Order: sequence, then C-alpha cells, then structure tokens
Amino acid sequence: MVFAGCLAISWMSTATTAAAHVKWFVNCNASDEPLPVRDVFTARFFFCATLFLAVFYTACEAEESAVGVAVSRLLDRWTAPLHRRTEDLLRAAAAISFALLWADGSLILTPELKGSNFWLLAIQLLIPAYLFTRATLPAAGAGIFVLYGYGVATYGLFHMLDYWVFLGLGGYFALSVSNNPRILGFRFDLLRWTVALSLLWPAMEKFVYPAWVAPIAITHPEVTFGFDVALVVTAAGVVEFGLSFALFWTPLVRRLAALAFAVLLTAATFDFGKVDGIGHMMVIIILLLVFADPGRKQACCSPPLAPVASCAAWAATIFLYTGAHTLYYRSWSEALAPLVGAAISLAFIFVRLRWASDVSLLTTARRPRPTVGDPRDGRGHRGPATALSPRDKYDDHRMPFPSSRNDGRYHLVR
Repeated sequence: MVFAGCLAISWMSTATTAAAHVKWFVNCNASDEPLPVRDVFTARFFFCATLFLAVFYTACEAEESAVGVAVSRLLDRWTAPLHRRTEDLLRAAAAISFALLWADGSLILTPELKGSNFWLLAIQLLIPAYLFTRATLPAAGAGIFVLYGYGVATYGLFHMLDYWVFLGLGGYFALSVSNNPRILGFRFDLLRWTVALSLLWPAMEKFVYPAWVAPIAITHPEVTFGFDVALVVTAAGVVEFGLSFALFWTPLVRRLAALAFAVLLTAATFDFGKVDGIGHMMVIIILLLVFADPGRKQACCSPPLAPVASCAAWAATIFLYTGAHTLYYRSWSEALAPLVGAAISLAFIFVRLRWASDVSLLTTARRPRPTVGDPRDGRGHRGPATALSPRDKYDDHRMPFPSSRNDGRYHLVR
C-alpha cells in the first residue's frame, strides 16, 4: 500500500497538464488526423500502463482488506453531511456556474463554446432561476439539453463528446421530481458515469493528439519537473484515463479516484487561472459528491478482474475514438477496422463481467440459508446476512430498511 501510494503521488506531481482542458487554452482542430493506433502503443505507453495496472490492482486488493473496510467506514462518517446535501449542492453549483457563463455574454456550457444568440443567453439565465424550486428542476434539465443540442449543431457531435457531463446533469435534474426511490438512486449513478466519460474522452486526446498538449507543457515548464515532454504527456493521459476508469469501479476505489481528480483540477486552477476554474467548477463539485457517496459494490468487480477490464476498456476507448473520428470526418470504410476492434473489446468486457457476476451469484446461492435462534448473533441469524436476506431487497443504499425491533424506526444501510 505504501508503494502504491508513492506511485500515485509521483503520478499526480507529473500530471498537472491532465488537469487542464487542452481545448480551452490551445487552438485545436478536431478534424486533424489523429496518430495511428500503432504509433500510440509505444514503450513509454506500456511503461506507464504497467504502473497504472499495478496501482489499480493494489488499490482493489486493499479495498477488500480490513484496512480498506476501516477506511470506508471512516469516510462514511466524515462525508455523511456532504452526502445528505447532494442535491442542494448540485443545484447551487449549477446555478452559480450557469450564471457566471451568462455574465460573460458569449459563452454556453463551457469557456470554449460560444453562443451570443439572445435566446441562448435567455435559456442560460433561466436555468439558475429554475434550480431554486424542485417543481421546476425538469425545466432546468431541458434547458441544459437545449444548450447541448446547440453545441452539437454548431461544433459537431464528435466535438461535444468531451461534455457528456452536461447530459448527465440535465438527466439528474429531469429525474429529480420522481417519487420512485430507484429512479432517484439511478440519477446519481447516471451523473457519475457521464462525468467519468467526460474525463475519459480527453485522456485519449493525449495519446492520439500529443501535439495539442505539448504547447501547454512548453509554456508551463514547471509542470514537467524536468522530465521529457513526451513522457509527461503520456503520463498525463495514463493518469487521466486511470482515474476516469476508476470512477466506474468499486466504492472505495472510485471515491479515492474522485478525490484525486478533484485535487488535480483544483490545483490546475492556480496555474491556468479563472477560465479553468469556472469551466471545471461543476466537475469538481460532482467529483466531491462522488467522494462522499458510499456507493454499492457490484458482484462482478473483483480485484483480479480489475486489470483485465481496465486493459480491455483502454483498448476499446482508443479504437472507438479513432474509429468515431474517421467515421465522422472521413469515410465509414476506413473507420470499419477500429470500430470492429472497439466492438470486440467492449464485447469482451461485457462477457467477462457477466461471467464473473454469474459465478458470484452461483457461489452466493450455494451458501447455507441463515437460521433463526443462533446464539452467536443477537439478531437471530447465523453470521452476516447473505444475498438471500430480505435486506438485499433494498439494494439501493439510499433506501431505509425497517428495524427488526418493532418500534417503527428505520436504519440506513449500504
């Protein structure tokens, strides 16, 4: 764990360029031809990827240990006040973010996207107003969808794939009026997935468009710490991909990844100024809320599976990026090969996770059912509750589970 911590700290210190959105500070033409896939897989790439896999697997194993359980419980206690105010903080942060962009007079959604149309500015001004009451939250979500649609129409769908987070934010507000506990639980998972995709996609640009990042590393030489610029750019892409992928994984891993990403983005604000701060404010708040979310571990996310799934996801994302770029800007025939590679990688991930989930469920089903009246457990069960327990019917950690004592009180369980 000490070795993994040292590696993580060293990565963070050499990956400040990963915290800045390249397109906000450098003229980037999305239609530029990306590097061929064979030129991406260099010795530097495999060296950094090996370090990432070592850290990722170690973190997953540590989460299963007694130390990981203790850390999770400690974080649950510390972040409980923040977790209880998730919706309030999201509404406040979104209102401030859209108000600041509206005050500029020519920006929509991010500092990069321009739109001075009167109706666009009116929508961007109405979004903060709609966030004050719960009844108008769907209207705020609809306004975000309209601004994103304008960005797609103006800049193209491929360009807007960097900003999945706004689709998740709009969906979160649109689903907030539901009374279904499962839908209310799903909306935060949707937000977490979209912010992970928003951070995962730019990581690919550091592999296939290293020339975009190099000017930032040259104009800010302090971020390289004397290392070669090419190594720093590759390491930045690996760090960004690793932390983004970790947001899809188990609770403690994704919580620590969200905290590390929030620290990186906040630190970049001091170097890149208020433009970076305003543009990343919404993302930083979401990451802090992911850090505060206890979450729920999926049965298929075992530590031995972590390196396999991450490698397949890495290959799938690179193939998908290059294939989608070729399909959008060139021809479908040239895009066929990378898209097939992406499909094969995604199918492998799906089959592997599904197989791991089936094995886990089969193992759980073979366990003996808990018996009543065992003196070793004050609740009348033999050992901890298994997957057959009625408690598992309440599989969303935000749902209350009735106490076994018939006193009408409820306990909040993960």
